[in-house]
Amino acid sequence: MSVSQPYDLCVVLPTEPSVEGKDPQLKEKGAKLVEQLVNASFIIYMHYSDDKDEVIVLIRGEEQQMRTFADAIDMPMLLDKNILEERAKAGDPSVPIAPFDILHLPEVTALTPYESIWGAYSQSPEDEPIFWRPHGYQTPFRESVRLKVCLAIVSGPKRFGGCDISMRKKMKNKEVLGFFPLHNMKKRHELNQAWLGNKWQLPQHQPFDLIKNYFGEKIGLYFKFLGHYTNWLLLPALIGLVLQLIVVVSGNFSHPTVPFFSFFIALWAVLMLEFWKRKEQFTSLAWGMANFEATETERPEYIGEEQNSYIDGSKMIFFSPAKAAARKDTAVGLISLFSLLVLACVAAVFVIRAVLYRTAVGSYSSFVASLINSFTITVFNFLYSIISTKLTDFENCRTDTLYEDSMITKLFMFQFVNSYSSFFYLAFVAPYRPTPSDDDGQENNVGECGYDDCMIPLAINLATVYGMRLTIGNFMEVCLPMILKHFADKKEDEDRTSESGIISTGEREYRMPVYDQMKGSIDDYSELAIQFGYMTFFLAALPVSAMFAFLNNFVEIRSDAYKLMKNHQRPRPAGAQDIGSWGAIFSVVTTICVVTNAGLIVFTMEVLKMYSDMTRMWVFMGFQWALFSLQYIIDAMVPDEPLEVGIQKERTNFLNDKILRRAKDDDDDVVVNYDEGEKLDLQICAEQPECMIYGDEL
Repeated sequence: MSVSQPYDLCVVLPTEPSVEGKDPQLKEKGAKLVEQLVNASFIIYMHYSDDKDEVIVLIRGEEQQMRTFADAIDMPMLLDKNILEERAKAGDPSVPIAPFDILHLPEVTALTPYESIWGAYSQSPEDEPIFWRPHGYQTPFRESVRLKVCLAIVSGPKRFGGCDISMRKKMKNKEVLGFFPLHNMKKRHELNQAWLGNKWQLPQHQPFDLIKNYFGEKIGLYFKFLGHYTNWLLLPALIGLVLQLIVVVSGNFSHPTVPFFSFFIALWAVLMLEFWKRKEQFTSLAWGMANFEATETERPEYIGEEQNSYIDGSKMIFFSPAKAAARKDTAVGLISLFSLLVLACVAAVFVIRAVLYRTAVGSYSSFVASLINSFTITVFNFLYSIISTKLTDFENCRTDTLYEDSMITKLFMFQFVNSYSSFFYLAFVAPYRPTPSDDDGQENNVGECGYDDCMIPLAINLATVYGMRLTIGNFMEVCLPMILKHFADKKEDEDRTSESGIISTGEREYRMPVYDQMKGSIDDYSELAIQFGYMTFFLAALPVSAMFAFLNNFVEIRSDAYKLMKNHQRPRPAGAQDIGSWGAIFSVVTTICVVTNAGLIVFTMEVLKMYSDMTRMWVFMGFQWALFSLQYIIDAMVPDEPLEVGIQKERTNFLNDKILRRAKDDDDDVVVNYDEGEKLDLQICAEQPECMIYGDEL
């Protein structure tokens, strides 16, 4: 094998206890697994780890093996637009397919007729040349594609040439210690230069295609959403910075300009999300994910009784729907109890604040209460992330998609209560609570929220809670990985002084932390969703926090990139058509923010206090319906699927039919060629043919 062709995957297997004087051997199940890989035509190289406790198995796909398997599973690949156009203009008389040329109208769609067209791979000599390949490649199996094919072969059915190995199940049973794609040093260096080489790279200018090619569409889509959201944050960040200066100089947290900012933020949230939906559609089209449907297999952790399927008679694992419902009900009950515990803690925090107000702490009571609140939020989020995992495992979800959706729902429901309950109390309950009395029985003038204007403690709470969240989050994202890497490098230097003196690439990457594709993406999106809630619900209380969010996301992009590139094993590339359930969650937050901002203007700020309750209620209703109407108009004017995407999907179906599947033209479409020198017989007869005479006419 050429040195220029690196290995694709790595499997780490345990060894039997060594016998004196002999090298340790693979366990029986490990040896059988290697045999399965060899039988599937993988190129294998095995070596011991430095301490000989494990065997590092390096795997590389063989070219013909990948062709055969990709053809068998109809793996979608990008078609070469130039060859595609040539085939279209040439037609195929043997089918027959008449020559055709698709018209490009820039005023209708900017996409040319033959770009971003994907089709099922075929290894036939006449079809394979049509699939796009980068410059210098002899086949369409570039590094990112061959990695997906190799992973598919490992888990794929034997009838297609796969190994039919569930690595997750084997890792759960400790038959396999590690299984991961190897970093490609050349490709990683290219991505590193394009991504991290420019320290001031704008969020929307990240090398998204390179990220997608190296880590897969799911991770690529996350960074594209993060870049889109961060780019859109720039405008409210600049406006918020100016508005915050106005508020500070005037000393009025209910300054008359703040309600207009609230209206702007609610409208901004709607527009940001609507334009993301359009960008998401263009991205999924360009990345070949427009019709992506993951083949759902049962999770290795799914338990039940084996029986014959009640649909096709095949073997299946059956878990009683009644038991599944009971487990879900139990999970919902526990979540509710945990949420009530959070509300009790929030109440306790405000009791503590009331007590502190009458002590020497006095004027600092709101800050201390917010500090305690931010601490409890952090602790509860950490504890609940563990509990939600246990509860979702307990539910026994059949597929990864069901598992992920269940986890997302649990996490966001709890984090919504945990993160925002104190803010809703300060904004909408505290101003209307009975005013506490001093020790001499006289009422003070600070109210339940602690100030004349409840926007002030709301701002203090947002600054403290959000500031703590940013500090802890950035420490976990930036500082902690650097500390862990320092100790890992130190240990590696010590290992180099061992008997062999060399730590192999496979073993070094095996020692890296594993990036869990599912839980990692849930944590990343969850962090953005909670931040989005802070930005849209209560930004009017502290307008400058939009600038903090922008700066935090700017750092977040680089810290996440560094984490994936340098500190973790390379994740297995996963496809994704959209951001999944998170899209619905962001839409819910956008709807709630309309009501929240209306409430802040009418019931919390001081700008409308001089009006009657009825007038303020009409303003409250009018604000909501004005924004909901605008939201409806924007939704109608900015369709989720752009016209260009719809046209390109129809072109994809048509070109696949004609070029790859060779669907013959309808009779009406067949062009009959004749010699131009030949004179056609256009004689018109006086009578109908005899075969058309019926009944009495005979």
